[in-house]
Amino acid sequence: LNKDAIRDANFVCKQIMPYCDRYCSPYFKGIDYDVTRHGMPGGATSSSQECAMKQGYIHLLPYMLKFLEGTRQIVRYHDVTPGSQITWNTAFLAVTGAWKRGGEEEVRFLLEVLNEVTRTPESELSSEMRKARLNIYQDCNDAFRKLLLGKFGRLPLGFPADWVYESAFGSEWKSAIANRTEVSPLESLPDVNLAAEEAACTELLKRKPTKEEFVLYLNHPADALKTMQFRMQYGDPNNLPLHVWFEGLKPGQDLYFNDRSGKPHHLLLLSISRPNDAGVVICRYVLDSEIMSCEVQVAQPTGQKAKGLTMADPANKFHVASPSNGDLWVMYVHPGDIVKAGEELFNVSIMKQEKAVLAPVDGVVKRVLKTADFKENKQMVSVREGELLVELGPVPRICSNEACAQPIPMDNVSFCPYCGSRVI
Repeated sequence: LNKDAIRDANFVCKQIMPYCDRYCSPYFKGIDYDVTRHGMPGGATSSSQECAMKQGYIHLLPYMLKFLEGTRQIVRYHDVTPGSQITWNTAFLAVTGAWKRGGEEEVRFLLEVLNEVTRTPESELSSEMRKARLNIYQDCNDAFRKLLLGKFGRLPLGFPADWVYESAFGSEWKSAIANRTEVSPLESLPDVNLAAEEAACTELLKRKPTKEEFVLYLNHPADALKTMQFRMQYGDPNNLPLHVWFEGLKPGQDLYFNDRSGKPHHLLLLSISRPNDAGVVICRYVLDSEIMSCEVQVAQPTGQKAKGLTMADPANKFHVASPSNGDLWVMYVHPGDIVKAGEELFNVSIMKQEKAVLAPVDGVVKRVLKTADFKENKQMVSVREGELLVELGPVPRICSNEACAQPIPMDNVSFCPYCGSRVI
């Protein structure tokens, strides 16, 4: 290796590191000596703190790390990706689920049970503790269940105890154990149709992507599209100085920079308003002697827009809500569809993990308040915890004529409006 090149690279890194240090641990400064216990790597720790802050559960983060510590002893699996996302989300859902059920007292009880299970030999556990441990993973998501099934690859230290499956899968735990596998998912992964993916990217961008853009799209389609579309509209933000990237500008500050073609520009930030009820601020600035303004969403709506959000009624069995703040990435049903209890209605992405939401009862879909199809257009729709996304209705009568079998929307008819057969 060229020693001069290494020296030069090291010098560049030293210039950048002071800007990054404050963002590596934005909420808890200094070294976390407990990392050897909970095993959360540095990058995941910072992003997890940010997620907990956005969700409003930052005060529960110490409990989540304690839960991680216990889970690592039970499941004995950890990796940067996807392990850190899966184990983190398992801890997040377990602790927040307990918090919603009974506050901090319920969270402490959850951790007491977890601690007892990890430090006490199986033969010495009381019957009460054996029963209580079945609630540890009751709030886990599909990714954790797939991990237990071996769908993300072989667990290096073997599968966990049977009670973990009973806790995560409920009444279907025996079937889950029977369907475990140690076969690598890479062996059955189909080849990517690069031509089809490039055509899809071209359609979404309305132009053919460059080689670099296409590689970014293949790795992170949604983020890559946002970046490319931003550049098409505003130019390349990477021309901004590093300190502006991290710190931004204060009203009254000037910025001189060159665009990609080398043309010089001057920007003066005039003012930033306070967030309005919609969580939007108005930025006024001068760009090359022209006064401009733009709106920026910086917070969740608190005014009329928030009040107008349709929330589900927890007591209504036909209301299906978003389980948490997140992004709706696929809606499977449409108004008029007949669904069975346990059928997947939609899927919400919560902190990089997918949460399948199932129909609580048999019913007919009356309303779909928000819809998305990430696979089709690489777009997700933001949703709030408790927000009504699907409203079901009682299952209507079905035409007794097997050739018709259409749902009959009216109760006071004697004949099927589709085929004319008498309704039984």
